[in-house]
Amino acid sequence: MPALTIFRTFTTKPLAGDDMQIVCCVLGAYRMIQLICLVPLLINNLVKRFSGADLLINGYGTWCPQYELRADEDFLVLTVGEFKYDDLEITRNRFARIFIALACIFMALDVTWILMLWRGASVGTPTQPNGRDGYLRPLIVFKMFAINIFPLVLLVVGCLKVSQLRRNNYGCGDETPNYYPDEQWDYVLYCVLLVTYALELFIWPAIVANRIIRWIRSNKLAQNRRYATQAKGERLEQCLGGLLKCLSILCCNKAGGKELKNQGEMKDFASNLMEFANNETKVDVVLSDMYVGGKMLARVQAERKINAIIKLQLASNKKGDNEDIAEEEKQSTSVPTDRRSLLDGQDVKRRRSILTLQTDDDGKHCIVVPKNVLTSSNEEDVNVLKNAAHYSIYAQYIYFHVRMALEDLLAKDATTFVRDFEMLAPMEHFSLARFELPHAHIYYANFYNGIAATPYAIILDEEEKSVVIAVRGTNSLEDWVADLQYVPQPLDKVGDLCGFDGKGHHCHKGVLTRCKWMYNDIKKHRVLKQLYSSNSTYKDYNLVIAGHSLGGGCAQVLSLMLRPSFPSVRCFAYEPPGCIFDDVLSEDCKEWITS
Repeated sequence: MPALTIFRTFTTKPLAGDDMQIVCCVLGAYRMIQLICLVPLLINNLVKRFSGADLLINGYGTWCPQYELRADEDFLVLTVGEFKYDDLEITRNRFARIFIALACIFMALDVTWILMLWRGASVGTPTQPNGRDGYLRPLIVFKMFAINIFPLVLLVVGCLKVSQLRRNNYGCGDETPNYYPDEQWDYVLYCVLLVTYALELFIWPAIVANRIIRWIRSNKLAQNRRYATQAKGERLEQCLGGLLKCLSILCCNKAGGKELKNQGEMKDFASNLMEFANNETKVDVVLSDMYVGGKMLARVQAERKINAIIKLQLASNKKGDNEDIAEEEKQSTSVPTDRRSLLDGQDVKRRRSILTLQTDDDGKHCIVVPKNVLTSSNEEDVNVLKNAAHYSIYAQYIYFHVRMALEDLLAKDATTFVRDFEMLAPMEHFSLARFELPHAHIYYANFYNGIAATPYAIILDEEEKSVVIAVRGTNSLEDWVADLQYVPQPLDKVGDLCGFDGKGHHCHKGVLTRCKWMYNDIKKHRVLKQLYSSNSTYKDYNLVIAGHSLGGGCAQVLSLMLRPSFPSVRCFAYEPPGCIFDDVLSEDCKEWITS
């Protein structure tokens, strides 16, 4: 459905007529903010008017030392608009009254317009916009050229008044004001109103700039490369990098960001985003199109599932052998002809499997697929659940608790902790006893966080007789950048280096970069080599890698890299990203990875 055309080339893209209710909600919230500021100003103005606080004596306000009132003040306050007698001139400050009156008129007009726009956007259907568009078009034109005059006048007049107020020492001349009017609460609300008016009017310079840019783009003299998708991706990359750097500065680097140099860290995400949102084509897609498309897709998927369930029920209730029906089911859903054969198939374990509906490879049909589940009646499953619960505490504690446990042993800016191999005997100040884990002892920890580096720790678990590598998840701006580096990276070279077959396999680029760093860091400090040496007390301990979120993804890849050297390694990944490995490699890793 096309966007609503206001003039010949001016449209409401990316909004159609029936999307205007979104605009109504946004403007309604905006008006509510303005109303919250306007009501106290109105009440304060009335109080000042009846108390005489809005009077100017010889041009001086109440904040000036020159301000004086005579004995007949009450009479003057209630009856005099402007009064002059000898050396006494009394006038009222009418600016606040006029400003609030105009603001209230604008509020009433715009709220009425919002209600009319909401009603007009409800006319017709998404596929029948004629009656609706004819109703909405004059409303939008009236908003553009009539109602928007009010915020423009209020903003200009308000800024001039602020400038006039601060002129000549707030109108007090050489005297020091008793108080400053721009430090009062009503002035703060007044400035908030001006800011809201300015933001509301900012859309018009943005529209004009957009029209100018479009004209430049259509000019044959313009450089074509500047508007290519790749060039747009480069500019978007710079914008995203600058935004992350600004966030880092605003947070005083407490959220990370020291290593963000804006030198290609966001390239993959920006390029893929521009490919996805490529606007080189002339397809007029609006928000309602996306909504309707999503609803239609959900309906089609629901119909496919229902059809697959009906065919499965028919197959279950069938008593005779009907070859035609069986052939049709085999071609459409690939479901066995009866339920018993489906449950008793060689690939299905009845006690540990459930039947799920999934789409086939071409995405056109739903098929019944057995899915293994963990049960309390199976000893192997109970052990998996027990171990997953046990090692989840390490995936949690690596965020903050490990650093806190070592705060007395590390300098303020230190990033690495290594215990001497000769001091491997459990010691109280190396353990997590203060966090109710007396059986856990820290052997190595690296808290350095960068684009390629991720904090992790190696902990000795005396209870389960295991060496645990706990990897931290997303907790800084650098981690977010690593999350967004999701372009598939080949594992050929990594496989040759670590000793596994990585040919034809891929994984998450940002995760692989961090796992390379961890792998090299472990090798550099000879951590695992010392723990599993022939004279080590811990040479028979199991190796377990655990992590949450981004750390869970790193744990999976790191376990793949360490498995050739430690065949018994186990990995517990809690809520990892879903795009770590390709499908084939994911199936191969099920043997030692639990996620």
